[in-house]
Amino acid sequence: MIAPTGGFYNGGAVLLVLAFLGFGAFFWRAWRLYGYMRLGRDEGRIDHPWRRVRDELVVYLGQRKLLKRPYYIRGLAHALIFWGFLVITIGTIDLLANGIFGFHVPGTGSALFAWTIDIFAVLVLASIAIALVRRIFFRPPRMHVALDGYVILGLIAILMVTLLLFEGAGLSAGLLEKGYTPPPIAGAVLGAIFKGEVSAVIFYYAWWLHVVTVLAFAAYLPQSKHLHIVTTLPNVFFRKQTPRGALSLIEDIENKETFGAASIRDFSWKQLLDGYTCTECGRCSDNCPALATGKPLDPQKIVLDIRDQLLRDGSKLLADPKADTVTPAHFTESKPEELWACTTCAACVEACPVTIEHIDKIVDMRRHLTLMEGSAPPEAQRAMTNIERAGNPWGEPRETRGDWAKELGVPTFADKPDAEYLYFVGCAASFDRRNQKVARALVQVLRAAGVSFAILASEETCNGDPARRIGNEYLWQIQAQQNIDTFKKYGVRKVIASCPHCFNTIANEYPQLGGNYEVIHALQLVERLITEGKLKVGRGMAEAVAYHDPCYLGRHNGVYDQPRAVLDAIPGVQRVEIEPHNRERGFCCGAGGGRMWMEEKIGQRVNHRRVEQILAIKSGATKVASGCPFCLIMLEEGVGAKGVQEQIRPVDVLELVAGRLEN
Repeated sequence: MIAPTGGFYNGGAVLLVLAFLGFGAFFWRAWRLYGYMRLGRDEGRIDHPWRRVRDELVVYLGQRKLLKRPYYIRGLAHALIFWGFLVITIGTIDLLANGIFGFHVPGTGSALFAWTIDIFAVLVLASIAIALVRRIFFRPPRMHVALDGYVILGLIAILMVTLLLFEGAGLSAGLLEKGYTPPPIAGAVLGAIFKGEVSAVIFYYAWWLHVVTVLAFAAYLPQSKHLHIVTTLPNVFFRKQTPRGALSLIEDIENKETFGAASIRDFSWKQLLDGYTCTECGRCSDNCPALATGKPLDPQKIVLDIRDQLLRDGSKLLADPKADTVTPAHFTESKPEELWACTTCAACVEACPVTIEHIDKIVDMRRHLTLMEGSAPPEAQRAMTNIERAGNPWGEPRETRGDWAKELGVPTFADKPDAEYLYFVGCAASFDRRNQKVARALVQVLRAAGVSFAILASEETCNGDPARRIGNEYLWQIQAQQNIDTFKKYGVRKVIASCPHCFNTIANEYPQLGGNYEVIHALQLVERLITEGKLKVGRGMAEAVAYHDPCYLGRHNGVYDQPRAVLDAIPGVQRVEIEPHNRERGFCCGAGGGRMWMEEKIGQRVNHRRVEQILAIKSGATKVASGCPFCLIMLEEGVGAKGVQEQIRPVDVLELVAGRLEN
């Protein structure tokens, strides 16, 4: 396209001044926001560079998370706006370069680019119409709808309309260059409408309105919540590349004087960047089990509270870096009861289209409450005291940890130091009678398949997951180091865990302290044994079994298919999905994040809501199977509380396998 001014000496100087003002306002505000962000503590985020490039291509450019269920239609509309915006940005750069200096960006004068920009302009206008209808008539309950959103949509709409107008008028007036033939469809249609001298006038004014709107957009963007248009790119690039289930390590903890996050300076720069990037779409809140059951926690509010406090206090802190006037974040905005309601299930992280990391912020604030203020809930304090004293949250004697296995003759590593696998039993299967049945079932399965394994019995201690997620990093490191030392003593290299929390902690967090092992969840191993023909499962009574996804097996570690494959391999078992709350959208049982040892005093119990969802699928399922001891405990309590024991019975998948073994 050609500029109506024809270069720097024919109006280009005016355009240059306007561009300087528009982009100058953008970069001035952006530099201030960058300064605020750098008030946060340093954090390394440059590992795995190729993965980060992949994320930019798939998550940022490909908009993968926007297009996941159940957001297909509105996600596609947003993605089209985004893709169209990128294409038209290239065209806008060309307009400015041509208008100011009289040259084109290579490739923008081709017919292919003209067709592309035309098609996207029409698609963007259609998507804006969908967005407006949704905001006005079908607004989701958690979505923040403010004037700012309408301003941004209006500016984008003006850009698209003026683009099509000056293109069509330019075609009619013969002002576009030869490279634009054959003419784009929309432009050709408009070009047929505009006739005579009026087309040149429309071209001139539409061109200038388009360019001025671009510059106004640039100046306004850093002042609005739609700053995420810019910050999503770095936020995706710098997202955590360690496993989702791994929390950050407090290094050299013995010499630390403060712990966790109590003010803006205590959050990392990436955690503050998350605040700039929040789109306020409400997806994290829509998927939060705590909020769904009436708890005060709202993941979106946690992120926005931190952002709003940063914007309020940032200039003061930049002016006086030593100022100590910032009230602790969790008291000004995020009340402690909000933080303690989190089950760390990662539903919010999974749902977020711009890769915001909610759990890390919540746990960092919990760390301050627990380690600096000693203000964890009384039940959580009791669980941590039990872990410290007895090595388990139940407070049972250490020496009885292996009693469940004595009658089975399960060897310990002291008896069988050449065992291939360590079966890390975990606290629940060691002391909870219901879960001891699951441990016995796994022993039966492993023996049937000829797997060489042993346990640690009284030498095993809690993996530390509850303490770490409650915020007691110090206790977690003590527990983890004890287990790592014991593993080293016996030369452990391979670990089986029937508890997803043990599995996640040993696989993803023990490496932070030098404990590197080949860790496999029991259901992953069973699926492999069945596939390899080492484990034969026979036919039993025909029954429908619903599968419940444990959060720390599914969302935190991506293990969705192997448990389902095990159920599918059992003759007579018909697997049932708990739609729509399954796989990555599975609903938490309510026990994660240390909530297993905290009372639910507000709203409905999370596990009761989960039982309601299971009953609502009307599938004829008589059992609900899982692969997590916490889920089993919570589901049994929920079924009992609702008096539906005759309708649905919670089991572990391992119990179903053990009950139908052939070998």
